[in-house]
Amino acid sequence: MCAPEPYTHTHTHTHTHAHIHRGNTTHRGAHNRSQQLATHHRHYQQQQQQQTQCHQQQQQQATQSVGLAKRTTRRTTTTHLQLWYILHVILVLIDITSALTMTEVKIPNHIMRLKSAQLGCRYALDGESLYSVKWYKDGHEIYRYVPRDKPPGQAFPLPGVNIDLRNSSDTQVVLKRVTLQSSGLYRCEVSGEAPAFNTVSESETMTVVVTPNHGPRITGGQPRYQIGDTVRVNCTSSPSKPACHLSWLINGEPAQKQHLKQYDKVVVNRDGLEMSRLGLEFRVRGYHFKHGDMKLKCVAKISSLYWQSNEESVESDRQQRAPALESRETVAAKSSTIGKTKNT
Repeated sequence: MCAPEPYTHTHTHTHTHAHIHRGNTTHRGAHNRSQQLATHHRHYQQQQQQQTQCHQQQQQQATQSVGLAKRTTRRTTTTHLQLWYILHVILVLIDITSALTMTEVKIPNHIMRLKSAQLGCRYALDGESLYSVKWYKDGHEIYRYVPRDKPPGQAFPLPGVNIDLRNSSDTQVVLKRVTLQSSGLYRCEVSGEAPAFNTVSESETMTVVVTPNHGPRITGGQPRYQIGDTVRVNCTSSPSKPACHLSWLINGEPAQKQHLKQYDKVVVNRDGLEMSRLGLEFRVRGYHFKHGDMKLKCVAKISSLYWQSNEESVESDRQQRAPALESRETVAAKSSTIGKTKNT
């Protein structure tokens, strides 16, 4: 710390000799006072400069102290974060390497009605003991396996769930003759023994499928088209569960989306079976005819379990357009011999 020097007033004594005249004495006294004032002014300026320099030094020292404190705080905070992160990683690694884990849950996404469904659940104990394996459908417990119980497997009744206890275990559950009510969200839950009682679970949705009795139907088509005509046809699936996914192909190529017309699904009976319908509308161009023939095909599909199609073949009317009445009569007369339908 620097301290300003105290300002001191120094008196200058002037001795006058007896032989100096009085007038000269007066002039010299005034001159001496001027010198004293100049000296006082210089001392004052020097004191102000010292105070200013001292103040600047104090500010620099304070700034350096604050910077040092901030750097120290940042280093301390960074060190704490690094230690916390390392501890967190260690705990996670310990948890991963020693905890109960689910290795596989296998539930069929789609299954045919009246078939048996096998639900699989595999796990790794990693040093723990098994406490229980539980199965749920839509949040309701349907099966429980506890190794120390006699017998270890137990089923709980629920509509649409008919468990084959003889073929069920801690790693699988077998559902016999599934119905539409068997569709839902199935979850397997595995728990370890005390004191941790670690628990893991996974779930999948299973849908029971009812396939259509016959392939899709195409309606609205004409036996012949000329370039410039508009094709308007519909494809309707037979009742199924879930509803069939329909698609249109023109000469084996998928129809463009802007040419498709979507319709709402229709529920047809108490079982909830549904019918799908998809429209196709486009203007006929020359490239639509391959060797004078245009093929319109509708495909009905349910996952990988069901695939059925229907195809119609129409011919190009290369003749010039006749007057409206004659054109309608010509189409009506030839409609019975031109149309072709093929189910595959």
